[in-house]
Amino acid sequence: MKEEQLLALIEKYLDGSATEQEKQQLDQWYRKQSEQEAIWQANSADEEKALEQRMLLHIYQHIKTDEVPVKKLWHRNVYRYAAAVFLGAFLCAGYFIFTKKQPARFEQPVAVVAPTVLSENRFVELPDSSTVVLHSGSSIRYAMNGNIREVHLKGEAFFDVKHMSANPFVIYTGNIKTTVLGTAFNIKANPGEQVVVSVSRGKVSVSDTKQHVLATLLPNQQLVYNAENKKVSQEKVEALSAVTWAKSDMQFEDMPFKQLAERLGRRYDVSVNFKNKNLEKCLITGRFNGTETLNQVLQALTETMGASFATDGKTVALDGTGCN
Repeated sequence: MKEEQLLALIEKYLDGSATEQEKQQLDQWYRKQSEQEAIWQANSADEEKALEQRMLLHIYQHIKTDEVPVKKLWHRNVYRYAAAVFLGAFLCAGYFIFTKKQPARFEQPVAVVAPTVLSENRFVELPDSSTVVLHSGSSIRYAMNGNIREVHLKGEAFFDVKHMSANPFVIYTGNIKTTVLGTAFNIKANPGEQVVVSVSRGKVSVSDTKQHVLATLLPNQQLVYNAENKKVSQEKVEALSAVTWAKSDMQFEDMPFKQLAERLGRRYDVSVNFKNKNLEKCLITGRFNGTETLNQVLQALTETMGASFATDGKTVALDGTGCN
């Protein structure tokens, strides 16, 4: 394989746009360089680290001895990108066999409730980097169950799920189970009401507690399930219209920056501080979709105000010239 082709495939793999055929090309390229395949096992974190180092060295040696000429300008980047992509490929393909002997990586449970007091939504980033916007009064519980990411939802939420082919993402809402690998969708499941699943991106499978598949939904498709009569209906919709509630508290006009900062603190579970108190008086007008991350919101706000922000864990510091 020529250098340009290899780099192109590596970059596509890293940004998630590689097709299955292209992933197979990368795998085949590596196999041709390797004299034999090995399956290594690890019983501890120290052994895992050592194996990663051995794997990186193994990959480096094969790339270094590749017969294809490599231009000096690309030399260092080829090693860096190739090491990253093939280490990831080995982890996904099972060359490292950790799953039976080590706990899941994202095993920290999460429980979040969006209170109804201020009619505000909550933005939640899960340990696997998936994001959830919780409607006011709704709640979720997230935990790893073996290799499965499980969420129990009460109320309504918009999910943007990080793709992890080895770790299905399953949401339980009463008698309905929604299974995804990586997608964006809205679920409305208030107690005593119908369950409504609307897909914005990707594909989801909806089933009941007896594992009967009720529907497989594609973008702009919606399923409505009536728990009383077990009736299921499916229709085409404008999926984004189902998420209008997410922006209800993220559209404001002439709101003092201090008041907005307090709202953002509650929404994103952070503490927002002003280095220059004059910033607190600035009046802010903004229109957000409600699905943006905290960084995206702060970036837009500070660029508009000619200000700056810095984050440190759950603390945000805002600075700038302020307003008279």
